[in-house]
Amino acid sequence: MRGAFSGSPACVSKAGGEAMKKITIEDKRNGILGEALPDYGGMLTRLRYHGKEIIFFDEAVLHQSNILAGGCPVLFPFPSRTAGDSYRLGEKTYSMPFHGLVKSAQFGVQETAENSVTLYITNHEASMRENFPFDFRLELTYKVEGNTAYFITTVRNRSNEPMPHYFGWHHYFTASDKSRFTLEANMKRYINYIDGAEYLNDGAPDLTQPGDYVFYEKKPGGTQIVNSADGYRAVLETDDSYEALVVCTLFEGRITAEPWLGVPDSINRQKYVKWVPPHESRQYCLAVRLYDIEG
Repeated sequence: MRGAFSGSPACVSKAGGEAMKKITIEDKRNGILGEALPDYGGMLTRLRYHGKEIIFFDEAVLHQSNILAGGCPVLFPFPSRTAGDSYRLGEKTYSMPFHGLVKSAQFGVQETAENSVTLYITNHEASMRENFPFDFRLELTYKVEGNTAYFITTVRNRSNEPMPHYFGWHHYFTASDKSRFTLEANMKRYINYIDGAEYLNDGAPDLTQPGDYVFYEKKPGGTQIVNSADGYRAVLETDDSYEALVVCTLFEGRITAEPWLGVPDSINRQKYVKWVPPHESRQYCLAVRLYDIEG
């Protein structure tokens, strides 16, 4: 599923000499740069601001697992797991892989410009029978401008029935010293999936300790990250469709801050699920605003 390719992506060699397609987008005047890999889940793998690597990415791990390599994978149509890796629509039960269908898929390139790129993917016959019975087109637009990286998602339902989804982004933020990394989520509550306990968000959890947190019940404003060790501050701003934030501290050198439209297993809980009417589309926006700070 490849689109007409334009622009001037950089290609580097993989082991064995096979070329890996990389598309670089840049606002040179403001010192912000992004890099996307269409063939590996269409994810943004680099976000650099004033020479600082905001997003953690280990290319050596990429060929083992897109998700564990870092970057900013997109989790569509459902992030996390569904109960029993399955869900029911109408009279039929479907299977759903962990973190959805597209995290390792090949995207086509729809359009490129100096500071933006739009990638796309469509469903296929086998997946429509077994996993997700909808003819969809998912478009990811990455744009860097000023001090901001934009993640714009367009979900098109080309089917004759309403289509459910509650996708999420899986951003890995660089965190060389977690004791100097703070996060303020614009959510009222959170659950730590390590111990199953639920908390009021009246004080940030200790990010130096193992945690896999799902924040929910959104409040006004954005989520703020302050990383004194690596010299940056990031503010994550989303539209109102985003209902949750997942924060994971289990990986070395990085902490995730993942804006999701829903929570794990929303499709079976019937909570936070978004529906696209037949032959219509919905668009969602996430902005990551970046600032320099002194270490």
